[in-house]
Amino acid sequence: MTEGSGVQTLRRDAPIPEDDARTDAGTAEWAELSSRAEPATLARFDRPRTDDRTTLAVFADPHLSTDKEGTWKAYHRTEQRLRAAVADANDRDVDGVILAGDLTEDGRPEDFDGVADALADLNAPFVAVPGNHDVPKSFDDHDTPPVSEFADRFAPDEFPYRQRLGGVDVLGLNSASSPDGELDATHDGAISENQLAWLESTLPETDTALVVSHHNPPGLESHLAENHYAPHPPVGDSSAFVDALAGHDALHLSGHVHLPAAISGDVRGLVCPALSSFPQAYVLAEVGPEGTTLRMVPVADPAGVTEAHDLARTHSDRSADIAEMVERQLADLPLADER
Repeated sequence: MTEGSGVQTLRRDAPIPEDDARTDAGTAEWAELSSRAEPATLARFDRPRTDDRTTLAVFADPHLSTDKEGTWKAYHRTEQRLRAAVADANDRDVDGVILAGDLTEDGRPEDFDGVADALADLNAPFVAVPGNHDVPKSFDDHDTPPVSEFADRFAPDEFPYRQRLGGVDVLGLNSASSPDGELDATHDGAISENQLAWLESTLPETDTALVVSHHNPPGLESHLAENHYAPHPPVGDSSAFVDALAGHDALHLSGHVHLPAAISGDVRGLVCPALSSFPQAYVLAEVGPEGTTLRMVPVADPAGVTEAHDLARTHSDRSADIAEMVERQLADLPLADER
């Protein structure tokens, strides 16, 4: 737990395969994720609740690239994975889809076009928030569209927004833009003061809210070995963000870190797994009178899961760290259970 934040993340007590023991049996364990009869339960929360049963799909970190290959994000599979998630959400007849940021590899106009083309096949309405890879950065070698254009294409309004999907209010925040409009570091993010004020005034108006931002609350970095990288920095001024969410029945959803992690305590939430990297999955959120259940739905076949796992384990120290953390999380489900 991060002192004073009420945030708990990343149970680390489950055994995982050793780095030098990735046998065929070990990779088969992760490949099996894609062939389960029912999606694995990531978390069950007592709140939020709604009498109007609502099922939503949450896509995090598609990182769609129309021309790149490789890396631990498997860029050559990203369009295929997003389209598979769209098709699966349609098959499940979801009431809506939420995209939790990093829709594109790095904000290139052609990649946004690819995302829009894939989402055009959805049978349900969708809303999105931008990730740090979707917004202009000071070091871009291409013209990244401004956040206002992102909102026009992928959100119901400018940020922040409130959108009803089924029996749920989705409160969308832009955590990816810096005050001057351009990021100086790829992974930065913060919730602006005006968005925090809006959140504090809006949350009391709804008792069934999903609050969505790309960046996660604090605490993840404390769970890595000293000689490894932290996955990503948390949202800036995170204590103010936690304070704004605390005391409400809302559920917070984020992406950014490319691993599933439960948040409990003063704030309920889930850091969602990534579509692009291992385990290549989206989250199915089921909200009803008994509370909210969050399930993980893989979108790759066994060969695809194995490929993504091996790419993450071998690409870099950071990707290997994150793959190890994903393994630990998936070995001990559900990550949180209030029921």
